Amino acid sequence: MADDLYSNPVFSIVCSSSYDRVIKHAERLEARFQESIPIHPEVELLSEHYHNVTAQIEMDKLSAVISSPVSHHNRLNNHFNQQRQQLITYYTERLADIGNLKAYVDQNKDVDLNKDVNWKALNLMKEWYDKHKDHPYPTIHDMGHISILGNIAVNDIDTWFHFERIRRSLVNN
Repeated sequence: MADDLYSNPVFSIVCSSSYDRVIKHAERLEARFQESIPIHPEVELLSEHYHNVTAQIEMDKLSAVISSPVSHHNRLNNHFNQQRQQLITYYTERLADIGNLKAYVDQNKDVDLNKDVNWKALNLMKEWYDKHKDHPYPTIHDMGHISILGNIAVNDIDTWFHFERIRRSLVNN
């Protein structure tokens, strides 16, 4: 019976430390959305879009986990949780652009949000993508260069670009 519980895809999604971190950061972001909406009504559209993209990521994760062997669940969870974390980071930055995050950051200086994110690699990939919007498919040479400079695996770079193309196509639609 216990083995059945651990092989349950939903159990493996919910019971992971990366999922717990993502949920904590998502709750903080949700609180910021709710605080900001009365001051800046445009934040409501930002919040709605965040929820739509988050729902899609979660549906993709559930679908991938259900259709994969148990031995892959942890890797899949980490991958999709990283996607959620990048999304949370993106929307936190958008709130900062609106100007409401300064007081929040001042109050929580000692809280290290997104400490698991490789910021150097993320910035390198974003810069490359922005420079090549017309054809955002890096060559093996480009990915090798980013891999060395950003200390990130080529496979992770390839995955990030795949999902970044999806994310940006959702934003543009």
